[in-house]
Amino acid sequence: MRTSARLFATYAVASLVPIGVLGAVMLHGTTEDAARWGQDQGRAQAAVIAEMAVAPALDEADLSRGLTTEQRFRLQRATDLAIYNDSVLRLRVRGFNGQVVFSDDGSTAGGVSINDPAFRSASAGHTEVTLLAAPETPGGQVIRVLQPIVASASGEAQGVLELYLPYAQIAARLHEQTTVTYWRLGLGLGALYLVLGLISWSTTRSLRRYAQRQAHEALHDALTGLPNRAAFHERAREAVAQDGEPGAVVLVDLDRFKEVNDTLGHHAGDELLAVVADRLRSGLRPADTLARLGGDEFALILPRSDAAAVRGLLDELSADLAREVVLDGVPVSVEASFGVALYPEHGHEVEELLRRADAAMYHGKRGSSDIVVYAGENMAHPTQWLVVQAELRHALTRDELVLHYQPKVDLRSGEIVAVEALVRWQHPQRGLLPPSEFLPAVEQSGLIEPLTAWVLRRALADQAMWTATGRSWAVSVNVSARNLEKPGFTDFVSGLLAEHGTAPHRLLLEVTETALAADARCAAQAVIDLTARGIGISVDDFGTGYTSMSQLRGLPIAEVKIDRTFVRDVLDAPPSQAIVRAVIALAHGLGSRVTAEGVESPEVAGWLAQAGCDEAQGYLYSRPVPWREVGTYEITGAAQ
Repeated sequence: MRTSARLFATYAVASLVPIGVLGAVMLHGTTEDAARWGQDQGRAQAAVIAEMAVAPALDEADLSRGLTTEQRFRLQRATDLAIYNDSVLRLRVRGFNGQVVFSDDGSTAGGVSINDPAFRSASAGHTEVTLLAAPETPGGQVIRVLQPIVASASGEAQGVLELYLPYAQIAARLHEQTTVTYWRLGLGLGALYLVLGLISWSTTRSLRRYAQRQAHEALHDALTGLPNRAAFHERAREAVAQDGEPGAVVLVDLDRFKEVNDTLGHHAGDELLAVVADRLRSGLRPADTLARLGGDEFALILPRSDAAAVRGLLDELSADLAREVVLDGVPVSVEASFGVALYPEHGHEVEELLRRADAAMYHGKRGSSDIVVYAGENMAHPTQWLVVQAELRHALTRDELVLHYQPKVDLRSGEIVAVEALVRWQHPQRGLLPPSEFLPAVEQSGLIEPLTAWVLRRALADQAMWTATGRSWAVSVNVSARNLEKPGFTDFVSGLLAEHGTAPHRLLLEVTETALAADARCAAQAVIDLTARGIGISVDDFGTGYTSMSQLRGLPIAEVKIDRTFVRDVLDAPPSQAIVRAVIALAHGLGSRVTAEGVESPEVAGWLAQAGCDEAQGYLYSRPVPWREVGTYEITGAAQ
């Protein structure tokens, strides 16, 4: 508010300056115009006296010889009235030689010098008007006019009429007119300044409201009106900075929120978020802070609270959230997971407290409780997910990732027919990390999309190089449910194929059963779109997920991969043998080839070949290695 008032004052002063300058210029111009008007009045009056009184009286007179008595009498009689009425203060008639041949007071001396430029100009036929100071006269000024005398008969100049006219009356009229002009000018400029002031006030008020609106939007969530992530961090830093005052940072994540979005639509999801925000807000104390960090994740700052108080408050919030809400006519029960980090007990920095609250929340999501207080490093995500996610972002830009390839072998011929691309992380401190060390963390973040894009580009580039050496292997790349759900994924893959000049049938995308079941409709459409472009789809880890027979029947699947859990004991476990035979029959019935994973012995390879399995993959043939080393191992698992 103070800044807005200062801005308005500055604007008002700044606009006053040009208004003042404009007024001064106009006043100066008005004064000059008044002086010119006075001189024009004197010129007109002199012209009338010269033409109507002096020139007729001097008809046929020769001023160089002086005036006759008759001529002097006529001139005296013609000018008496003007002098008597005080319309003329002094009058002289002079020859071109400067001699005064007539004056109203009878004097023949004085007057303007013949060397004066004004006299010479009048002798040449020009009227010269000058405003002179005259302290002895009323008003203190007179108008001197040097007017050529032109004979009415001949039309030739006879001499110079020197007149001194009173300026007081003219000045009075000028003052009156100038005063009116000043008032009009003042009122006009005042009105203009007032208009500018109103515009200034309106503009500053609009700017202030806009700035307030922008500041509010920058720190608040548009859907719920709650403080956003930036505002939360600022308030959390202020709360944690209060020395000696215990409190808590709480992360709240809604359970199965994605099901509401997928089933009822995003509008229902938005409505649910608004309801959750209202319920959480109504259950908090005035000093508490509720913020929406994004998606279905909320955060709380509970100052001046110990563990028992936090637990009691969160129990009430959880119970309030659990009340049914009806969305599009469907009753929905809201459940949430709460992760709590206490300060200063669990940390003094906001980021540290958020990491620990996040770890506690995910610990609760794994089934322990819906409200979990951080209890040490044993609660951290596997391989410290949050740290891994931060480091992997840098790994993508620093080119720390590498691809290893594991061959797929034809069980009849024993030849390598394809390779599967498996990503590794060459960590600068921890060495070469397998996918199990970082992929679980990646799948829970937005990193899965740039990671998949990187793997696809590198795999297609490597494939182009081994193709140049005469090896026609296809390449398999694993993709996640997030990839299938992303709009434009099919176009992206097709663009990469065109960029590397790779035929679509030489790329196989491996999708887990879990990915297919996550959003069946979306995944099915993605599979159909990809296969329509000629790209093969493989169902990975078959038998461990939730894919139904009807789902597979309706999809153009190129390959079904039997999970290693059924393959490793297939020689000794009849149930595993029955499952493997059933999967082979099912896949062949759907027109798909079958690949067995985890093959580690020639005996298992032989059994699979006899059961009708098409391809195998495992340590019997090769561990995952750089593509230049693929094929250097002796293939021993071919059917005899």
